[in-house]
Amino acid sequence: MNIANAVDRFTRQLAANGRSVHTQAAYRRDLEGLGRWMGGKPDVGKVTPDLLARFLTSDAALLSPTGDPRSPMSVNRTKSALRSFFAFCQESGWIKENPSRLIRSASTSPKEPTTLTDSDVRRLRNLLMVGETHPADRNRLVFELLLGTGMRLGSLVSLNLGDIDLNSGIAHIRTKGNRRDKVYLNLQLQRLIARYLKNVAAEANTSPASPLFRSVHGRRLGARQIQLNFAKWCREVGITASVHSLRHTFATRLYHKTGDLHLVQRALGHRQITTTEIYARVSDDRLKLAVAARQY
Repeated sequence: MNIANAVDRFTRQLAANGRSVHTQAAYRRDLEGLGRWMGGKPDVGKVTPDLLARFLTSDAALLSPTGDPRSPMSVNRTKSALRSFFAFCQESGWIKENPSRLIRSASTSPKEPTTLTDSDVRRLRNLLMVGETHPADRNRLVFELLLGTGMRLGSLVSLNLGDIDLNSGIAHIRTKGNRRDKVYLNLQLQRLIARYLKNVAAEANTSPASPLFRSVHGRRLGARQIQLNFAKWCREVGITASVHSLRHTFATRLYHKTGDLHLVQRALGHRQITTTEIYARVSDDRLKLAVAARQY
């Protein structure tokens, strides 16, 4: 079995196992990088632990396409892709021994999440308050939903009208791995959604399976368009942030308000509490700075 065909089957299995499209794409890129480095159409049976060690210490694994050093976390992702891939190859009977068995991930410190300050949020809100058109109402609600619930962008763009339950103050979402979950809507969000739904009812199809957010052409609004819109808003108010910063901002605010890391874990839908611990670490860093600045 050559690597290219094996990667195709492996990616298909990832999809069947409910792994996110982002994980599928990232693992495919990493594994295709191994194939290019080996050259030709290499067979998975020809891969040895020493060959993988040489690959992982080569520019192909350590440098980005632009020639910049890849982060330790990105290299660890490549190692994870290799371990998962060759375990799959072994279970499929294409290889007798797993050549990735000696690979270990390097210890890394999670990157501190980028969050918005209260001033950043005010400036963005003031910008989005301008305009009374349907796209303006939609953009305001997109921003407030991401900030007020912490849901991922993929969950937001997959929302349908039938996923919103204003009577219970709940939005039913699809999370990573296509799992079903729910987020709670505060009163402000409920009012914004109710207003938005009145406009939607007057302009478009309102069946439960219809997308909550539509483009100007009536199709489901895509994640890329929201990312471009958000980048434009940030440039206009002079801040640097990504759409995912809204999720980090929600989580950080919730932790500061409650001090309950398990509650933040549940709100974000993290399977492991270790994923959520970064928000407690951010709080501790701020505490150290505050103590250091205190004059006695």
